[in-house]
Amino acid sequence: MKKVFVLIVFVLVAFMASACDSRPVLNILNWGEYINDEVVANFEEEYGINVKISVADSNELFYSKIKSGTTPFDLVIPSDYMIEKMVEEDMLFELDYSKLPNFDTVTYMDGVEQIFDSMAATTLARNGQTVEYKDYMIPYFWGTFGIIYNNRVAGLEEALNEHGWDAYFDADTYFPNARRGMYDVAQMAYAAALLYRNQNPNDYSTTLLNQAQDDLVTANFTQWGDDMLKRDIEADNLDMAFTYTGDYLDRLYIQLDEGKTLAEVQAEFDIYIPENTLVFIDAMVIPETAKNLDAAHQFINYLLDPEVVALNSEVVGYATALEEAYDIIVSYQTSSDDWYKNWALANLTYYNKDREGTFYPMTTLSASAIDSISSMVQQVVTGS
Repeated sequence: MKKVFVLIVFVLVAFMASACDSRPVLNILNWGEYINDEVVANFEEEYGINVKISVADSNELFYSKIKSGTTPFDLVIPSDYMIEKMVEEDMLFELDYSKLPNFDTVTYMDGVEQIFDSMAATTLARNGQTVEYKDYMIPYFWGTFGIIYNNRVAGLEEALNEHGWDAYFDADTYFPNARRGMYDVAQMAYAAALLYRNQNPNDYSTTLLNQAQDDLVTANFTQWGDDMLKRDIEADNLDMAFTYTGDYLDRLYIQLDEGKTLAEVQAEFDIYIPENTLVFIDAMVIPETAKNLDAAHQFINYLLDPEVVALNSEVVGYATALEEAYDIIVSYQTSSDDWYKNWALANLTYYNKDREGTFYPMTTLSASAIDSISSMVQQVVTGS
């Protein structure tokens, strides 16, 4: 009898495993730590689809993985300038909006609409083509760039608020002993130097290149890095750094998890977001090599539900693209739960939907321009 029971259990387990394995699979290529696991689990349960997520750590890797076709990803989440390149090379399917009913009930944030307009204008200027990027992409998260600063340094916050980019770049005039950091991406450093001069960060010429080099040298950056910049400012080992606003919020949310309030964190380190700055948008697109188009559209539609987007935003430190999700998030400012209250206040402070400014998404420059910028920045970094 015992053997019969064991056999029955074995058959049931095998049947259940087989049933699970027979479910359709949605292959997603995403950035690391860029989705709430609860969102994925809820989607799998509701739609009976297994979600397999692979990770890329650069837009160039997104491109190479899609171009090679080795793995037929059904959905990928690259950034704006790489989406421009993918559209230009006919690497993406146009979206079927009849399969995205939630789209009719949502509104994009103003900053997101500005990015769409900028992408279209850049493409038109570059090759004379008119492209409606909404035909190919649904925004996932977006964000600004800013200057994280050490608020333990007396007068630094006031200088940034009054003088903006000048306080960061002009080391001879403002805080000559301040420890300045720059994000270690050549085009980003070049763009920051042009923004300091109130110029378009996507313009390029030899004159602008030489000007940017002079300004980067004068700024006297003591550290070039990426994730360590935010950590070093948090640890009082650095005073200013140009980086993603989301990098600041990443550290902020960790501090909130540890029981601090927003005001307590701001007293130690904060971020200044200039009126003219870089922005980015990461968006969901479907590669031409996709095998499961229906599941891809189902997942996109699921992430057009404001409640789902708000849930996803709890673990990702960037701005929601949907006004309706933003309204859900900021409604928590009256919550009795301290974490949710401070989360809402952080979104109101750093992603205020009424904020005015000039936003520049980075675009893909020519290969020769990128080479020249990379060489110039390398000279600045090494002091050669």
